[in-house]
Amino acid sequence: MQFLGLALIAAIVAAFLVLLALSQGWRLNWLGGWLRGNLLLVLLALAAVVGLAAWDIQHFRVIESKTTAGTLTFTQTAPQRYEAVIAGPEGEQKVTLAGDLWELEVQVLRWQGLTSVIGLEDGYRLHRLLGRYLALEQQRDASSALAANLNQTPAWRDLWVWTDRLSGHSLVQADAFEVRFVPLVDGARFSLDIGPTGLTPEPLNAQAKAAMKRFQ
Repeated sequence: MQFLGLALIAAIVAAFLVLLALSQGWRLNWLGGWLRGNLLLVLLALAAVVGLAAWDIQHFRVIESKTTAGTLTFTQTAPQRYEAVIAGPEGEQKVTLAGDLWELEVQVLRWQGLTSVIGLEDGYRLHRLLGRYLALEQQRDASSALAANLNQTPAWRDLWVWTDRLSGHSLVQADAFEVRFVPLVDGARFSLDIGPTGLTPEPLNAQAKAAMKRFQ
């Protein structure tokens, strides 16, 4: 009976609120303006989202059968410290890297369904360059300082991040290419070759070839 009584009281309060609302605006003259105002806000919000997506997507490049994403050069500045220079279509980026090994992450957008049928091509964007220590103690203590972002878009408006969250429910799918555990060698210079199936570092000098031999 207790809960039945509480339900009855809540129903009476709800009915009173409905009557009060109708008595204040039963003609509903305000409803049209309220709906138009909310529609305007929704359209403005949608325009902002599309605009941010347009700004972000311009940084992606088409993946062809064999494309060079750029070159990557390492210069040792101190024990287990390197300056990495990435030269690509958008210019050069210099970052500081720590560790014994390097890793590279690339964000990939793949079109599917209708967007693929009409001829849209998959695209990529360099995302992060990371260092890694061989010693577990060093890796654990310095893990938070090893990543260098090559993509400056914050996660809250990153098109790739949102596409990844909505994967399976959209016309574009988030994918990723990765290069892992390549030794850091002073003076090593690589060409970053990218294709539909992945990313491959190709050595451009003797130092890079030595690093790749250790990698293999």
